[in-house]
Amino acid sequence: MNAYRWFLLLLIILAPQAQARDVVVLGVFPDRAMIQVDGARQVLRAGESTEDGVRLVSTDSRAGYVVLEIAGQSRKVMLGGRVGGSFQARQTARAQIFSDSRGAYTTTGSINGRTITFLVDTGATTIAMNSNEAQRLGIDYSRGQLVQVGTASGTAFAYEVSLDRVRVGEIEQRNVRAMVLPGDSPRMALLGMTFLGRVEMRNEGQALVLEQRF
Repeated sequence: MNAYRWFLLLLIILAPQAQARDVVVLGVFPDRAMIQVDGARQVLRAGESTEDGVRLVSTDSRAGYVVLEIAGQSRKVMLGGRVGGSFQARQTARAQIFSDSRGAYTTTGSINGRTITFLVDTGATTIAMNSNEAQRLGIDYSRGQLVQVGTASGTAFAYEVSLDRVRVGEIEQRNVRAMVLPGDSPRMALLGMTFLGRVEMRNEGQALVLEQRF
């Protein structure tokens, strides 16, 4: 082997290897965030780093994103977003939702960039929330069409609206139909079929996996 080939081989050996870390943002709070690094969850305060060297630079809980530093690179990551060390785009978006002690699947997501807790409900025709939740999210539901809907308590009236962006895990959908019910019901926003009908769903142990292909 000539000297030139030895030089190329040395460059390959010494070159920094692509990062294999898989980082997911699970929760965003005013001064901290919950992230998952290669499957391990932990809460970091701004300025703190994981043992793997992933540093939380800052958070914006109102806009629903964090700034992370991975391998010397800064990256803005939305709630539910995922990045790898090489920051390569993925061909499949996923969300993994675990059941609680009652067997219900609840997850943190966002509507129009604002954090919300969803209850997965395949029996709900649309995303549904109460009017107090809608006001907190800045949704002007009064401009929606007033329609009659069936609920667990019987027939009720609701405002039909279109949500600009709904995000759960890595999956973000646009122009999603939803219902806003006056009052306090449902107590938790329902993630219904206007969102779930666009993804593939399967059970993996105690987790419900949603997957959307591009």
